[in-house]
Order: sequence, then C-alpha cells, then structure tokens
Amino acid sequence: MSLIAAGQGLRRTANLAQSKVASADVAGEKMRIQSEMAEDAQKRSTVGTAGGIGGMIGANRYFALKDAAVAAEAAGTTAAGTAATGTMAALGAIAAPVAIALGIGYLFSEIF
Repeated sequence: MSLIAAGQGLRRTANLAQSKVASADVAGEKMRIQSEMAEDAQKRSTVGTAGGIGGMIGANRYFALKDAAVAAEAAGTTAAGTAATGTMAALGAIAAPVAIALGIGYLFSEIF
C-alpha cells in the first residue's frame, strides 16, 4: 500500500468520524429544543389552569352577588341591588380571583 492510499484511508476515516460527531450534535440540539418547548408548554398550561380556576371562582362570586341583588330588590332596597350588580362590582367579583390565581400559577410555573 502506498503512502497516498494510506493517507486517503485516514482521510475517509476522519471524515466519517466528523460526520458522526456532527450528527450527534444535531440530535443533541434537537433534543434541547424539544425540552425547552415542552417546558414552555408546561408553564403555559399551569398558568392557564390557574386562570381557569380563578375564573370559576370569580364567576361563582359574580352569580352570588347577582342573586343577592335580586333578593335585595325583592325586599325593596333597590339602591343596594343596583350597586351590587353594577359594572365595577361585576369586574371586582371576577377580576380579583382571576388575577390572584394567575399570579399563583405564574409562581408555581417558575418555582416548579
């Protein structure tokens, strides 16, 4: 075997090794990206679930206020009934639990 043939054989071996290393790097990068995407999806899911729970609590409070306003109106105190069903009362009944739940969901997603 000549020196040229031996050199070409070593070059082929080196190229094959470099190709395998490059393939491993690409596979590792794909796995890293998939892991980051899964982590991001989990965080969004946690915050979304917490927001849904807060919305459920807020809706229950809103309907409780609305029922209390019908009861107050039936009793003859229309001013209290109107105030309890106003726009700000509805927003306060729904927004506060949603905001608190979103904050807790965000903290959970960052901590865990």
